[in-house]
Amino acid sequence: MSSAEIRRRVSLLRQLLRSGALDKAAGEAEDAMALYPDSVELLAVYADIHRRAEKLDEAKALLERARAIEPMHPAVLASSADLAYDRGRYEDAAALYLELVDRRPSSYHYSRLVAAKNRIGAHEEAAAIARRALERFPGDPWNLRGLATAESKLGRREEAVAVYEELLSVEPNDRFAYKELMRLKTEESSPEEAASALKGLMRSGGRSRNPHLKTLAADRLRKAGKLEDAVSEYEDALALEPGSPYILAQLGFTQKKLGRDQDALESLSKAFLAKPSDPYVRKSLESLLKKRFELARFVELIDEALTLHPSVKALHGIRKRVARLAGL
Repeated sequence: MSSAEIRRRVSLLRQLLRSGALDKAAGEAEDAMALYPDSVELLAVYADIHRRAEKLDEAKALLERARAIEPMHPAVLASSADLAYDRGRYEDAAALYLELVDRRPSSYHYSRLVAAKNRIGAHEEAAAIARRALERFPGDPWNLRGLATAESKLGRREEAVAVYEELLSVEPNDRFAYKELMRLKTEESSPEEAASALKGLMRSGGRSRNPHLKTLAADRLRKAGKLEDAVSEYEDALALEPGSPYILAQLGFTQKKLGRDQDALESLSKAFLAKPSDPYVRKSLESLLKKRFELARFVELIDEALTLHPSVKALHGIRKRVARLAGL
């Protein structure tokens, strides 16, 4: 087995992954695996390719082969951690990321460990780990984001504001961080005051092009009961960030509340196809189509979603139930 040739092929596959050329990467990986079927590095990177393509079962099978050969290889641990995270098994992912940072600390694996801890609600642990990571990797934006999230979830508003301000000093164009900073700073204002302040803020400094700020303003307007104004802000935000599952969902919910069922149906259908795992979108869309006696259309949307997102296995059971209700 030529270790130099394997390293070359792994490097090529990683480059293709970074560029998003998944089909080409899969073809190159198959060729490499035919030559080196027992290379754990190739098995791990091929698993990453399948994971990125949302073929999680195939990724799992490849990693099982790799673990049978060398279970504690860093590439196998890293790919297994990322797969566990993507499958929503955050406890398992956290344990694997912890093993990785104990062995060979990297800012990436620290940030993923922090994200996994935040996902399971262990925000104190997440904050402590992020601070430890930032001592080793000062100014790392991903660990700053994780720390800000943890502080915000813990209700430590001043600490979260300070971290977001530090993050924006490192990444001044991070629009989401700026939105979160403004959310925290307007949290104690009434929805009307917050919406007014945000709309005023967007009139200066080129901030009118920030979809996250527009979404936050829309959220505040919706809470204030100004639904038509909220719809207008959501539509402006969507024009700046087309296809955003969150914006599409909030737009659809607001349109539905206004009784604009046809518009809501269009928005929620797009939100569902973008993120079919969102139960609120799915239930709202189903109730709309049931009201219109169009559940057969929901079955078609589920089929389309399964093509786009084969890893969302729960859709198979939902499809059976809805097809039965639709008499199909």
